[in-house]
Amino acid sequence: MLSFYESMNREGVVLYFNGPISQSVVEGVGDMMRRKMEFEQNGMQLARKVFSVLVEQMQNIICYSRDTCSPELGDECIGTGQIMVGRSDDQFYVACGNAVRRDREDRIRERLDTVNRMSRDELKAYYKEQRRLGPDQESCGAGLGFIEMARKASRPLQYRFDPIDESTSFFAVKVHI
Repeated sequence: MLSFYESMNREGVVLYFNGPISQSVVEGVGDMMRRKMEFEQNGMQLARKVFSVLVEQMQNIICYSRDTCSPELGDECIGTGQIMVGRSDDQFYVACGNAVRRDREDRIRERLDTVNRMSRDELKAYYKEQRRLGPDQESCGAGLGFIEMARKASRPLQYRFDPIDESTSFFAVKVHI
């Protein structure tokens, strides 16, 4: 564990979580990260952006890697994935990864490529348009997560899909702030 701890510190990782994620985990981890950034005096605007992207990514894990949704959990859904917040030079990054169904890859890729091609003004207009239209049937939430992340990012969102088996890929996305 010590070598893992030292490696994470060398790489600038300030938060790493791997395992089941529920809405209560999102709230707890998000609040802890927000407080940590405020305590370290990173500036409220930067702290809000990192917090917002962190929450969006954890919610995506819940929505798109749903492992369990049951009445015993109070209809709360749990997804499994990993989330990392780090600092590289003068920027923060938030990265997440989780298994997704391979039949969702094209849709996810299309959404990411769309927001990555847009300017700040185009993202703002696209966000307003999508809010007005509302979520589509295949969306778990409001369908605004990638747009929100792109609006807060300092460069295009990085992503990749690595096949696990015939029906599943590991999806990872990294947002620099």
